[in-house]
Amino acid sequence: MVSKPETEGSRPSVLHRQAPDEVTQPITNQEYQELREMSDMREPYRIPGEYLLGCKKYVGNDLADTPLIAFINGRSGGQMGTQLLTVLSRSLGQSQVFDLSEDRPKPVLRTLWSNLMEREAKGDKLAAHIRRNLRVLCAGGDGTVTWILKTIFDLGLEPAPAVAVLPLGTGNDLALSFGWGNAFLKKWIAADQLYHTLQRYAEAQPRALDAWRITLAGPTPDLFEHLPHSLSLAGAGSEGGGGGGAPASAGAVGGGATEGPDVQGPPGAPRVTGMFWNYFSVGLDAEAAYGFHALRESRPWAAQTRVMNQAWYGWYSCTSGWFCAAPPLRNSVRLRGRGGPGGPAWRDIPLPASVRAIVVLNLQSYGGGRDIWGLSDGGGLRQGKRVVPIFSDGLVEVVGFKNGWHTAMVMGQVSNKLHGKRLGQVEELELEFQAHGRVKDEAGKTHMQLDGEPWPQGVPPASSAPLKVLISRAGQSSMLLNSFDMQGPVKVRKLAKRGGTIAPPPSVPESNQDGQENDARQIP
Repeated sequence: MVSKPETEGSRPSVLHRQAPDEVTQPITNQEYQELREMSDMREPYRIPGEYLLGCKKYVGNDLADTPLIAFINGRSGGQMGTQLLTVLSRSLGQSQVFDLSEDRPKPVLRTLWSNLMEREAKGDKLAAHIRRNLRVLCAGGDGTVTWILKTIFDLGLEPAPAVAVLPLGTGNDLALSFGWGNAFLKKWIAADQLYHTLQRYAEAQPRALDAWRITLAGPTPDLFEHLPHSLSLAGAGSEGGGGGGAPASAGAVGGGATEGPDVQGPPGAPRVTGMFWNYFSVGLDAEAAYGFHALRESRPWAAQTRVMNQAWYGWYSCTSGWFCAAPPLRNSVRLRGRGGPGGPAWRDIPLPASVRAIVVLNLQSYGGGRDIWGLSDGGGLRQGKRVVPIFSDGLVEVVGFKNGWHTAMVMGQVSNKLHGKRLGQVEELELEFQAHGRVKDEAGKTHMQLDGEPWPQGVPPASSAPLKVLISRAGQSSMLLNSFDMQGPVKVRKLAKRGGTIAPPPSVPESNQDGQENDARQIP
């Protein structure tokens, strides 16, 4: 929905950040402050394995079967991340566990890769083994996971390390899509369960996950006053932002970006770029999410648990205009797409008058496991106009939400027959925005959301050049699928099992096609 700009002071502004919101929340736990003084419990007493050879029959070379580093958002999961930091530091070693509030992923991974490459060039076989088999554990919400994926993609790490997830967020769609569960359970890090928890990361299987690039171009810079962490002005680049970075194929497991229509805008017009792995949405859905994020910024004490967060999301969904006479999106948005079942040529995508929000899906899970595309009734395959969706097929699914009652029933999963309005499956998607308000030449505003990060987006008037949004495939990232011990309720495990069955493993990088096995259990 496009509305008039908010008056000053109506809601806190979401300014551009260097890290996802869930990482930059205020510290409220005293244990978190004391963590800095903590030491790995075994480190003061540890003797390197090479000095103990022959002392016991099971002591061998100091070779990691499954080299693993962990990035933890200590402020996620109702402060559960604090305890997780302590437990993993004592089990993996403090040098392999990184607190994202202090250690940003880009310098950590860049330095680690540089060290490994330097040692490998000198003939160090252990360094080569670690580089080929390294796995990354990300403990946090979807925003934290996509931050790690973006960092790996931008750095162009080869081979790209596969990422596993410990879910500490609200939706956790990436975690549940790959079998890691929809919520963190404290028993996973209990003394009698910790070994089995770590074993899951060793036995997990890699799967490819499509990565999507998004570009916004508008006639004036004031349209981009409030940027989330995941977006930045093209060419600006930043530790967290989406601008700059490596070329489209860098860090990708396979595939690459394709050329689309011109999104440069008028000469000298600003462009904003970013990436996403989960979803992009526009309209009332994003407006409700922005309300919650503004609340969490101004009153962090009111959003400290997953249950509280979901309740606030529900409240803002009810108050954002779903049940009022909100104008239809088609009054201000034009959709075009290419590729997929509709063929390679660019074509208009009709937008029904009833649609109040648009969601562009990469995963088959939305809002904490909701199936808004409608997989349970065949996803419309009987009509012969769609293909079976999966997170590595090079397509996005475009879905519409109608009025409040329709959205509530779809998100509540009242029936397997209920789903969002299927608008299409495409390889590239273009959206054009212009405000058609009652006052001539008056700019408008809508809300957008990218992988859980919402922001208010200015919209130019009808008399001006439109705001253009282009979504195209950038390549693929590598995720770890917990196929042996899937976590979560039955419905969540069923979704993850479907993905593991349909999605093929990522292609083997050229560097591993010389007879060296890319397996954590192979000694170089």
